[in-house]
Amino acid sequence: MQRFLDSLSFSQPYLIGLLFVILIVLIMPGCATASADSAGRTRDFATTAATTAGGAYIGAREGDGKAKNAAVGAAAGFVVGETINYFNNKAQQEAFLAGYEKGQSNAVKQQYWIARDNQRARTDDGYEEAYYEIPVPPSDRDGVRREPTKRVIRVVMPKEEAGS
Repeated sequence: MQRFLDSLSFSQPYLIGLLFVILIVLIMPGCATASADSAGRTRDFATTAATTAGGAYIGAREGDGKAKNAAVGAAAGFVVGETINYFNNKAQQEAFLAGYEKGQSNAVKQQYWIARDNQRARTDDGYEEAYYEIPVPPSDRDGVRREPTKRVIRVVMPKEEAGS
C-alpha cells in the first residue's frame, strides 16, 4: 500500500495538470461560437498550452525534478508554441488573401463573360429587324431653326413565313 501511495504522490502534480488541461479543452470549444477568430485563438491557446506543458515536463524530467529546470522547460515550450502559432497564423492569412484576390479575379472574369454574352448576336428568335434612314427636312418653329438631318429608325417585326 505504501508503494502505491508513493507513486500516487509522485504523479499527483502530473494528474492535476492533466485534469486542468482536459478541463480547459472541454470548456474552450464553446467560445468558438463567439466570432470567426475564436476558433483560431482556441487553437493557438491549445498549442501554446501543450508545448508549455511538454516543455515543463521535459525540463522537470531532465533536471531531476527541480522547479528551476521545469520553469526553464516551460518557458522554452511557450516560445516554441508561440513560434508555431505565428507561422501558422501567417500561413493562414496569406492563404486568405490569396483566396480573396482569386475571388475578385473570378468576379471580374464573370462580369466580362456576362457582358460579352449580352453583346453576342442571338439565335433565331422569330423576329427580324431592319434599319430605315429617314431624312428630316429643315424647320423653323417658334424662332428655332433646325437644319436638315437624317435619322435612323430600328424596326423589329415578326418574320414572315416562307409559305405565305
